[in-house]
Amino acid sequence: MSASRVIAELTLAHPELVLAPTIEAVPEVSAELEYQTIAGPGEYYLFFEVYGGDFGRFDRAIADDPTVSEPSIIIDGGDFRVYRMRLTSAERLVLPRAAELGMRVLRAESAPGGWAATLEVPDLDDLRAFREHCRDKDVDVIVDRLYHADDTSAESGGAYGLTAVQRETLAAAYDAGYFNEPRDASVADLADRLGISSSAASSRLRRAMRALVQSTLRR
Repeated sequence: MSASRVIAELTLAHPELVLAPTIEAVPEVSAELEYQTIAGPGEYYLFFEVYGGDFGRFDRAIADDPTVSEPSIIIDGGDFRVYRMRLTSAERLVLPRAAELGMRVLRAESAPGGWAATLEVPDLDDLRAFREHCRDKDVDVIVDRLYHADDTSAESGGAYGLTAVQRETLAAAYDAGYFNEPRDASVADLADRLGISSSAASSRLRRAMRALVQSTLRR
């Protein structure tokens, strides 16, 4: 095992992945898996932080989503919510296998067609085993980026523990002049540039800054 942590950014896609129908129906809303608990053999409750869109549309979508049941709002933060939902079937639930293989799930965020997952990988053989497990479940898996956690070179594209969405958000904010003093761009301007709502842009920026501080000042 390398002294440096290996980080893998993956895209997982299948129409029966948890919340995949809702993600397709309300693409402007972003969801992040907070954690999951086991309620019984093969029975899971999942907790998601949701932000960046019309919660009314999201609620209507999850009511018709066959991948989850019993949705309830645990926290209503105004511009974000935390939901608890029961997984109706563990057939496409693949991330627990990553944990069984010794990988740590750093993030799992909604993405077109499914989820974008960031994993800390102890050994590349474990990553290959996880990809085989996904194929056995008919879940498409694409390795978007693979890098060492302490690799800060521009070529790595994975510097400082930021996800692709977070890098895009920070780069867009920088290019727009959001960090200038005085600012040359507002959150609304950043939202227009990214093609998302103002609340989504604000949430993305907050998460990106938090991840950047965590990986640089709190290591």
